[in-house]
Amino acid sequence: WWALQRVYQGMYNATTRQVEKELFPCLRHFGMSFYAYNPLAGGLLTGKYKYEDKDLSQPPTGRFFGNDWARIYRDRYWKQHHFEGVSLIQSALCEAYGANPPTLTSAALRWVYHHSELQDKYGDAVIIGMSNMDQLQENLRSSEEGPLVPSVVEAFEKAWHLTAHDCPNYFR
Repeated sequence: WWALQRVYQGMYNATTRQVEKELFPCLRHFGMSFYAYNPLAGGLLTGKYKYEDKDLSQPPTGRFFGNDWARIYRDRYWKQHHFEGVSLIQSALCEAYGANPPTLTSAALRWVYHHSELQDKYGDAVIIGMSNMDQLQENLRSSEEGPLVPSVVEAFEKAWHLTAHDCPNYFR
């Protein structure tokens, strides 16, 4: 005998949403949950990086530089339109929240928790990661924060439309 699959683990975040069109309806049909990994787009949705960093003689360390996976992540996300989307979101955060906006990290995670197509009733979940304790604490704090204001949600939608044509396939 064999155990029936109950969970699909896949890449999903505010700018990587191809799974919404085809995979989510399929999972719902078969009563399966979706566990989202990469909710911060490999760190791109933290605001830590600038497109021009790739040209620096000493680029910043992290997911996109300095390790064996770096090229894969750069190929996936290091594109001008991704950074334009990040900029749209950051501007919307400042406009909506004034002098003390949530961090981009917080906003990106809150988008996944409150505005994405993940649903508790199906057992969907978010897999968070971290490279250090500060990141873990920020990620956990963000999981306790509420929904974003509509103008910021709209900025996330615009960012998705900038990147949708280049979204990695979930069946890669």
